[in-house]
Amino acid sequence: MDGSIKSLEERLAEALRRISDLENQLKAAQAAARLAHEELQLFAYAASHDLQEPLRIISGYAQLLQRQHGGNAEAMEFSTYIVDAANRMTALIRDLLAYSRLPKPQRRSIALSGLVQWATMSLDVPIRESKTRIVFGDLPEVQVDESQTVQLLQHLLSNAIKFRSEAAPEIEITYEETGDSYTISVRDNGIGIEPRFHEQIFGVFKRLHGREVPGTGMGLALCRKIVEGHGGKIWVESAPAQGSTFRFTLPF
Repeated sequence: MDGSIKSLEERLAEALRRISDLENQLKAAQAAARLAHEELQLFAYAASHDLQEPLRIISGYAQLLQRQHGGNAEAMEFSTYIVDAANRMTALIRDLLAYSRLPKPQRRSIALSGLVQWATMSLDVPIRESKTRIVFGDLPEVQVDESQTVQLLQHLLSNAIKFRSEAAPEIEITYEETGDSYTISVRDNGIGIEPRFHEQIFGVFKRLHGREVPGTGMGLALCRKIVEGHGGKIWVESAPAQGSTFRFTLPF
């Protein structure tokens, strides 16, 4: 009997040691995460000043050359390349800052249809120029960060317009209840995406098209960060020439 009690005590002691080890590992992981976040914030500060200021100088002098040597075709061509490159780099830094500085969502109950309307208003010019038709019915009240969710919708709608087929863009926004969350779907009739790229497109600076389509490759990475910050997930269902449907979940 005494042997059984001793064996039980030893097993209990071993279990407690393992729990203690796991707690220590968790604390170490949390400390590493805090350090990584602090380093990211320091990088964001450096990017906002130390990287952008030289770009402004380069762009400014290139534009000065354009004004002073406007009659020289070769000088105009070269200076235009410089200005375009500086502008692209500035856009990359701006989007990287938006990604790195995304705060913890401040969630409140709000009608998703109102956020869709805000997103479409901000894209009024490209919507009118491309003759885009956006359709959505009654959408639910959701617990979200208003600003971040508008950003999310802006990126998804903007992508549907940019990556359109020869037909005028048609975008439909719907939802369904799935367990303990809403699944929001943004479907378009665009050029579609090959299945092998479905995961890749959500990476930082991932682009499937050349410079003929504007963008920095940060939009969908930011979308993923926003959705995951709300406790949801985002994915795409698509095939070439068959349009794309981006789906994301928002917990109740």
